Amino acid sequence: MKKLLFLSALFSTLAFWLGTAMAEEKKAPTAMKPGDGWTLHIDAKRHIPKMPDMVVHHYCKQVAGGLTECQLYDSDKPDARLIGVEMVVDAATYNKFSKKEKALWHYHKIEIPKVDAVLPDLSPEEAAKTLKDLQETYGKVYILWNPAESEWPSGEPIISILH
Repeated sequence: MKKLLFLSALFSTLAFWLGTAMAEEKKAPTAMKPGDGWTLHIDAKRHIPKMPDMVVHHYCKQVAGGLTECQLYDSDKPDARLIGVEMVVDAATYNKFSKKEKALWHYHKIEIPKVDAVLPDLSPEEAAKTLKDLQETYGKVYILWNPAESEWPSGEPIISILH
């Protein structure tokens, strides 16, 4: 049952990225609270300045307006620390941005091969399909604090440009 609910939420999220009619047929389960529904887990490197090999754990869900948001943590343990947020949009949304705004976003087709992305909660086949679907999206990463510089959240937040 858990796997069925997980897959239902995953396919609903993927429908956004694919832009197919599936988006109308399968909708993500209604969340009772904003913290519900963070079901897509992606591990990726190169998000934290001065720590290119640190794995950042993304927990993602689709939210209002066709936007997908990811919470970024320093581990996948229960006491993991929130260190950032990534916003994900499709190409049509990205193309509406000004040139200045576009410079703050990265194209996932270029980024995914560079960050050693892994989807640990999916089978290899499901992960490959999901990563392929993500390639035509764009992300903007807000790093709230850099764990390489302090054990505590301090310093200025930054927008991490992944090139």
